[in-house]
Amino acid sequence: MIRRLAPIATIVLALGASACSSSASSTSTSTTAAKTTTTAKASTTTTKATTTTAPGPVRCTASTLSVTAGASNGSAGHVNTPVIFTNTSSAPCTLYGYPGVAALDASGAQAAQATRTATPGPTHLVVAPGSTASAIVINTSIPSGDQTTCPTWSGLLVTPPNDTKSTKLTVELPGCNGFTVSAVVAGSNGI
Repeated sequence: MIRRLAPIATIVLALGASACSSSASSTSTSTTAAKTTTTAKASTTTTKATTTTAPGPVRCTASTLSVTAGASNGSAGHVNTPVIFTNTSSAPCTLYGYPGVAALDASGAQAAQATRTATPGPTHLVVAPGSTASAIVINTSIPSGDQTTCPTWSGLLVTPPNDTKSTKLTVELPGCNGFTVSAVVAGSNGI
């Protein structure tokens, strides 16, 4: 019986050895997902914004303007006199607002200050070399209250808008009830 079992034992041993060697020679592959963590250091860069503005026309001043009185006209007791600002420089300049205007008596002293009109309102003007801007001065020639005649002003003291240097203009104007001045406008007639 042992002899009969020997061939079976040999087969079993051969199968066992084959299974063992198969197991020993087989490779097992295991896949593991790799976890990657990236840490970036935050960086802040501060840049100052720089604005460059192309130079535009400069403000008109008494030194770049010729100031003159235009021809007076009017009706119904009003006298309108344009005050004309001519750019005498070689570059454009800007005007904005109301000129200062004072009436002068015969001795050259200031007798009254013009009040500003609401219309037209101020606008920004660029006055080219040789070009003009103007404001209209309005006086009344009708006596009021207990006045029987109007005083006569012998001149105006005019200061360009946003400036401090004045120009004396020789012009005779009636001085009843105060007077007004408009904002500067383009051209030479004040309107």
